[in-house]
Amino acid sequence: MAKAKKGTTKKSSGGGRGSAEAIEKRRVARQLNALILGGGDSDKPKLDGRTEKRRKRLIKELKEGRSGKGLKPIDVVLHTNELLEIGETLASIKKQGAKIQKIDPTPEVQETISRAQKAYGFRIDAWKMLGLVVDAEGNVGVKTRAPRGSAPKKAAKKKSKKG
Repeated sequence: MAKAKKGTTKKSSGGGRGSAEAIEKRRVARQLNALILGGGDSDKPKLDGRTEKRRKRLIKELKEGRSGKGLKPIDVVLHTNELLEIGETLASIKKQGAKIQKIDPTPEVQETISRAQKAYGFRIDAWKMLGLVVDAEGNVGVKTRAPRGSAPKKAAKKKSKKG
């Protein structure tokens, strides 16, 4: 009969990174280090190395797509949502080269997006990377821009005659 190996049983602690207490200790230690060593001159919190690498990877994939094929629409929204949650803004994501994909909001697409919003609870701005405006309930609209040259023109100033 085979003997059971000692020390091979693991408690399921939700991630394989140790006990909940150990995880909390690491989080607190990172936060303490960031607060004290972070500099404090910036209002934006400094990201730790892992988060910064993840941020760069997400931006790169949004910009280039996976292996040049482009990302699936759900991946675009997931990546954008993750970036928004770690402190990026939509403007900074666009500034780094991510392009907005245009989606035709057919009724079937609108229904599916509504279901996805209810299931995932994405930030509202994440959908803007697909050219859509979605509210918290999942109702879909289309992000529209005024056509170029259609802005109201300023009235010309009349020259006054001086005596």
